[in-house]
Amino acid sequence: MLWILAALGALSLVVVAGCASGAGRSSAIEDAYPPTGRFIEVSGTRLHYEITGPEDAPAVLVLHGASGNLHEPKLALADVFSGYRAIWLDRPGLGWSERPQGGGAWTPEREAALIDAFLAGLGQDEVYVVGHSWGGAIALRLLMDQPDRAVGAVLIAPAARANVGDAAFYNTVTGWPVIGTIMTRAIVPAVGPGSLGSGSTSAFAPVEPPENYVERTRLPLILRPGPWRNNAADMARVNTSLEEQQGRYGEIAQPIIIVAAPGDTVLLTDRHSGPLVETVQNGELRLIEGEGHNPHHGHPGAIAQALADVIERAGR
Repeated sequence: MLWILAALGALSLVVVAGCASGAGRSSAIEDAYPPTGRFIEVSGTRLHYEITGPEDAPAVLVLHGASGNLHEPKLALADVFSGYRAIWLDRPGLGWSERPQGGGAWTPEREAALIDAFLAGLGQDEVYVVGHSWGGAIALRLLMDQPDRAVGAVLIAPAARANVGDAAFYNTVTGWPVIGTIMTRAIVPAVGPGSLGSGSTSAFAPVEPPENYVERTRLPLILRPGPWRNNAADMARVNTSLEEQQGRYGEIAQPIIIVAAPGDTVLLTDRHSGPLVETVQNGELRLIEGEGHNPHHGHPGAIAQALADVIERAGR
């Protein structure tokens, strides 16, 4: 019995030391990548965002995907969106934005409602939405639930359909008691930095990521306990979230252009974008050969053209 207690005590010390070390790494990440934009409090939740472009230009809300922050799409699209009033948002719970606590599971429905309140707080009555990957799923929810505010969209390799496969093990265990705390506070800060580069390379395949992609997109911000836990929760219930909304896509009447790549191995285009464009009322699918899950980096002009066409079709 004594040796068991001794072993448990030693393990506890290791865990405490690991968590303390992880806290130091998280603090270093925050020092290296401080907020770059403004904050606004919406329904008691602080959201971080940037706005670029002329005030009187058409407003475009840009939503990044899972694990990212506003700098991911901004790196690719800032130049081609310079003529628009572009609103770059750290989605709730990621980057430097907070996520409301409590109230049950965080869902695209709840996220879209908070983003709608965010836009109202900015005094922005109408926007065109550009959403990448999981940001595309949130954009779809905005189109369905707030059709008077979201008047058109460009979706880049969007997540649209359920049954995309089981969540990665590390996302699942992040939600477990005790083990989840060890994961977020000790393991992820220690192991995560070394995996960001390989993960990015996999997402971009068959092309290479832009030079210094991890640093320029501030991707290490996801390694902090809060954002990691929030993102893991999103991904752990991704199939449930998509199943809850995919039956309503036929309601969407706003113009949508989907830009995707046949070679996307993260979200298969014929599984997501293909069925989606056949379901919405006013959609078009534009395929970019030779790209992977992030065509906005290799072909930002194609995204800009898609946005211009959506605006024209909206007739506003």
